[in-house]
Formats: sequence, structure tokens, C-alpha cells
Amino acid sequence: MKIWIDVLGCPKNEADSESLEAILVNKGHEIVKDLEDADVAVINTCAFVSDAKKESVDEILDLVNYKNQKDIKVVVHGCLTQRYFKEIRKEIGEIDAILGVVPPLRIAQAIEDLEDFNGPPQPVYEFLGRIIGEKPYAYVKIGDGCDRKCAFCAIPSIKGPLKNRGYDDILEEINFLVRNGKKEIILVSQDSTSYAYKGKNFIDLLKAIDDIEGDFWIRLLYLYPDGVNEDLVMTVANSKKILHYFDIPLQHASAKILKLMRRNPDIESVKRKISFIRSKMPDAIFRTAFIVGFPQEEEADFEELLQFIDEMKFDRVGAFVYSDEEGTESYTLNPKVKKSVARLRFNRLLERQQEISLERNRKLVGMNFKTLVEGFENGMYFGRTYMDAPEIDGLVYISSSKPVKIGSFVNVKVKSFEFYDLEGDLQ
Repeated sequence: MKIWIDVLGCPKNEADSESLEAILVNKGHEIVKDLEDADVAVINTCAFVSDAKKESVDEILDLVNYKNQKDIKVVVHGCLTQRYFKEIRKEIGEIDAILGVVPPLRIAQAIEDLEDFNGPPQPVYEFLGRIIGEKPYAYVKIGDGCDRKCAFCAIPSIKGPLKNRGYDDILEEINFLVRNGKKEIILVSQDSTSYAYKGKNFIDLLKAIDDIEGDFWIRLLYLYPDGVNEDLVMTVANSKKILHYFDIPLQHASAKILKLMRRNPDIESVKRKISFIRSKMPDAIFRTAFIVGFPQEEEADFEELLQFIDEMKFDRVGAFVYSDEEGTESYTLNPKVKKSVARLRFNRLLERQQEISLERNRKLVGMNFKTLVEGFENGMYFGRTYMDAPEIDGLVYISSSKPVKIGSFVNVKVKSFEFYDLEGDLQ
């Protein structure tokens, strides 16, 4: 069969779908880029927040409408269907197979036999191959699900408790990816710092990956604040390959709001951790994420958040307007913040961060950076330094009088900047 796959949501879904593609190819099927060439359309859905749910539902409905015009089978799986299996099956009967959060091998079987599967979430799996694709980087899922009880998050109810993949299995997958030319390995999990498998922990895993031969980077995403300890910091500092890039979602800075969120309200301990990291790695890059408009958030709480951002001067900040998710503790928490107020706070936060980002980028002019080249457009190459994760951070646009190999590392001298992107010359 010719199979078209659409991936919505987080990088964990991208890793799952690349594994699915490899299984399907090994079974003799063909993966196609254009829907009009497909016999089967597959959607890997997301249900993290309201916007993600709407995007997933809209995509499903678009495919169902397309199915009315062309003889095509539709298979839907992932977080949305895990969470709303019965509702989707009842309301959208044209779907040929619905599955929740299950391993890629189970999805491949469903594509062939077009049978539903409604059971407990199975978010991890054994390594059975990966499609290499054109990107010079790859996400590697080391675990999924979550044991944390954050008041705003539906993930534990969708994916269940944290389950980690096999230690040797992860190393086998990374070895495979590096042998096949990947230059950046990005570790992802709902709670990366809580990795543990048969006596091996996150530090053990990082040291083993660091010892894999090859010229590649290791990037860590989704580091829960409590799990960022001195051992982890020194492991990164002493590593040959782990980037000095710390993605630590903090969610807020007001002790009151953090307590309501069921996060650690000790923001002073966070400040000490960041200070310690900067003392060991002056070039460390910090990315974090904040939620604005959480129930009971008052103007004073939001001002605390702005002051925290001013004080810490994070390199990268993601912001989200609170999404009221049924089944979560915060769903019943009142009073709610008006959407218009939350949106204004969202814009104010981003404007404040833009000023910080612009000032930080200004200091980079004249500096040289190892850069991973990702593509070519409008007469310029573009890529990323260690400071930027794919799809969420900025790019470096590269002027070069000679051809540059896509997927290679080059040295670039920064000559100009914008809020998020840089421009430089090939050295």
C-alpha cells in the first residue's frame, strides 16, 4: 500500500512516526509525501491543550471529507483518540481504524487489518528501525507518560504513568542514527530527568551516549526542574557531545501560582540552580516555558513573573495561555482569568522577552559558532548553533560564496541579528 502520514503535536510523536514508517517499509509498503498518491492516510494526533485538540479534529474531518471524493482509508491514533476514543468512534464513523497511544508495530498492524484498538496506553516500544529522512537531526524517545501531578496537565490521564524505554534499546537506536548520518540526537520524554531502567539512570544513559563514536551533538529537552541537580550539571559540563542547552519548563514564578499548579513553589532554589549552571558553563543557554492566565492569577502574580524574567534573562522563552482541560485539577479551580486578560499578559510577556533576546543577540555579533547546516533558500544557507533547538528556536542564515553540504557542521561568524535569528558569514 501507499501510505501518507501526518504527525501532529510534540517531538515524541515525530519519533514514534519515524519508527512506524520504518516498520511499514520493511513490510513492503511505500510512504508517500502527497495525500493524493495514498491508499491509506494516517494521523498521529495530539490532545495536550484545546488548540491541539481542535487542530487534530480539523485534520481528521478534512481527511474524512477527502475520503468522500477518493477511495482512501483513514487510520487515526495517538493522544486525542486515547482520550476520546468512544466519542470519536460515535461521531466520525467514516474512520476505518482508531487506536490510542500504542507502539508503532501495533499501528502498522491496524493499517493492514483496519481494526480498532481501545485499551490502556502503551507509550514506549522496542527499537525496530527508523526512517532516516532528510533532516540532520533526530528525536529519540527515552520514555513517555508521567508520574507528576501538575494541576493543569492531562498527560498522565492520557499516557498513564511514566514508562521508560530499555537502556540498550535506546543506545542501539542512537548508534543506528549516527551511523546513518544524523548530526544531532535530541532526547525527549515527558520527564527526561526521571529516566530509570534496570539500575541505570539518566546520568548513566548520557555518559553512554557521550561515548558513542562520531561527530554529533546531544541535546536534552524537557528537564523537570527538580531533576536538574549537581550530578546532571557536571555531567553536561564534562561531556564531549552534550550541548550546554538547558530546556527547563518552569511554568510560573509566583509561589502562590506554582503551589496551585502543584509545582515546586521554591523559586529561590531555581535561581540558585541557574546560577550554579552559569558558574560551571558561562556559555549555557536556558530555554523555559511559562503559562499565563492560570486560575486565580492576579496582576501581582503576573508582575512577579515579569520581574523574574527580567532578573534571570533567559535566552529562550515559550509562553502559553492557560487551557482549561477537563479531568485536570485546575479545571475546577476558580476564579478563572478572562481570556482577554490572559491574552494581554501573554503579549506583554513576549514583548518583554523580545527585548531581552534582542540584547543577548546583539552581544553575539563578531563571534564564531559551530553551526549545523539544515537547508538553502533565497540564496542563503540556514542552520542552527548549539543555542537553538529545531522548530522552536531561531536560525542562523549563512552567506557563502561556495557550496556547503546540507547536514554538515561549519563555522559561522555572526554579522547581524534580529529578535530570534542571526546572520553570518561562512568562515
